[in-house]
Amino acid sequence: MLWQAIGISGGLALVSAPLTWGLQPFADGILPALAELWQVYQTQGLNAVLTDPRWHTFGLAAITLSLLLFAHLALVLLHTTYRTFRQRKKHRQFVELLSASLQDENLNDTRSVIQVGHTRVLPVEHPLAYCLPAMNQPMTVVSQGLLEELTPRQLAAVLAHESAHLKQRHDLLRLAFEAWHKAAPWFPATGVAVNEVTELTEIMADDYALTKHDRQDLTTALAHTAQGHNDSSTSSSVPPPTPDTTSFSRRINRLTKPEKSWGSGRVSLVIILAVLLVTVPAVVSLV
Repeated sequence: MLWQAIGISGGLALVSAPLTWGLQPFADGILPALAELWQVYQTQGLNAVLTDPRWHTFGLAAITLSLLLFAHLALVLLHTTYRTFRQRKKHRQFVELLSASLQDENLNDTRSVIQVGHTRVLPVEHPLAYCLPAMNQPMTVVSQGLLEELTPRQLAAVLAHESAHLKQRHDLLRLAFEAWHKAAPWFPATGVAVNEVTELTEIMADDYALTKHDRQDLTTALAHTAQGHNDSSTSSSVPPPTPDTTSFSRRINRLTKPEKSWGSGRVSLVIILAVLLVTVPAVVSLV
């Protein structure tokens, strides 16, 4: 939650800071300055607004920069969303084409497990598991190699993990931060935020799976899928997202050595800090 608040606050600050400075001759905040300009427009007309002596070159440049930054962020978000959904659609079609020829009898004792939800099995020897979100009929993808290595209970834990990504739409959360990073790659915090949010969504999926399945089953299954990602990074015809090694190690350590859950006081403190991170800069800029 803190990283989401930092992302929103950073984006607002990036756009509002030059706008606030450019409008400062009219008032201290954005809203009072706009109200002052509106008052001038109502009493004296548009020409008076454009020729107001309080305008100065650097202020106009700052306002222009703010508008350009806002347009840049919006366009990058739209482009990233379009490109992601288009690639996901092509990936989905590719997976359906490759998995269509797999015979049901090859699934043996795990047939009842993998048919929960819309799950497709790729004829790939490496142990793989990932999901393809969609508005209608999201898909979970597993490989034949994974079915051969995992027990039914371990496979069910993996599927529960992937179903958490689909149900909670973690892809949309990641998409927003990825777009922010692409819009401002020179800002170090954007790259850190992408990595942290990605790890956060994986932890959330782990926690969801733990509510339904045994901790040891999930840990063992994740270890197998991670090995499959590493082995198939150069040879798989359908490469899924490769997990970061450091992040994955932290997840495994968290599963094998569970920490005590946070109390209501610490959770409330995090929520308050997240709200303050967003509201305080916004109020300072606007008012």
